[in-house]
Amino acid sequence: MIFETCSEIRGYFSDYIDGVCPAETNHSVRYHLAHCAPCTEELERYEALQTELHHLSRQRVPPQLALRLRVQVSQDLHRNLLQRALVRLENLFQPVLLPFAGGGLGAMLVIVLMLGAGTPRVSNIPDVPVDFVALPRVTPPRVQELAPMNFDTGNQPLVLVTYVNAQGQVTSYTVLSGQPSPLQMERLDRMMYFSLFQPATSFGQPTSGRLVLSFRRITVRG
Repeated sequence: MIFETCSEIRGYFSDYIDGVCPAETNHSVRYHLAHCAPCTEELERYEALQTELHHLSRQRVPPQLALRLRVQVSQDLHRNLLQRALVRLENLFQPVLLPFAGGGLGAMLVIVLMLGAGTPRVSNIPDVPVDFVALPRVTPPRVQELAPMNFDTGNQPLVLVTYVNAQGQVTSYTVLSGQPSPLQMERLDRMMYFSLFQPATSFGQPTSGRLVLSFRRITVRG
């Protein structure tokens, strides 16, 4: 090996001092040093620096820093192992995946063609309307029969929100307006809980619902 410049040969000084240069490189370095005084002086400085470094006392690494370094090295090794494993798997399955992908695309193309061929054509025959009974989606509960009752609410009407279950029975009610007396509330309880209602419906099926009732003078005879 022939070195063209001094900077090129100085790049091998560290390996030359450690004795790890190949035989041809080692011979070229010695030949260059025999005819180049600046490189010889530079090599002597390298050797002196290396000697000083060898005489330096070793410093103990703090336990926390040593732990962090070990964790970092472990993570780097794990990451490198994982990357190498992924590359090996990719190289292993790549010859198989390519034909499989081609076959999958071919199957998808065949399915699309079959679906396209099976698409029904638009008919020019007009639709014939069919008569049917349209059921309302939701209907509120309605009064079927009130229990006997007779009392006067006075000048202010009595407005109730009545909750009726799917069997047409009152489960509870709330007075929105009016101030009935305790006696009137007792009679009102008897009337509401013994009255009959048609339950609310949802798509034709009985369901629970609520009904607003307004009374001014209640006179219901049995």
